[in-house]
Amino acid sequence: MNLIIDADLTNPPTEISVFRDVTLYSKIYLNYNILLECRRDDRDIYYYWLKNRGAFDYVDDFIDKYEESGVTIREVGGTISIKFFNAQELNSVISLLKLNI
Repeated sequence: MNLIIDADLTNPPTEISVFRDVTLYSKIYLNYNILLECRRDDRDIYYYWLKNRGAFDYVDDFIDKYEESGVTIREVGGTISIKFFNAQELNSVISLLKLNI
């Protein structure tokens, strides 16, 4: 099963540690493939942004928007809709991911 996250959600004011926690839990405990959704031209920017902050460990690949199907986390129109990753949202995001496996 794929977990597709809009790469724009990794930008500030997202708490990178929360993004990493969501991807870690999803990969290890829920067996999701973690895919970041962004434009092809922006992939290097997001890769270096996340890699330099230790948040790329559980991301499997980048994809174009709507290239794959699965559970989505987006600001609007996702299976899970959030404005950004923060500590207050962590438990609800994990709970919603558990429901979708």
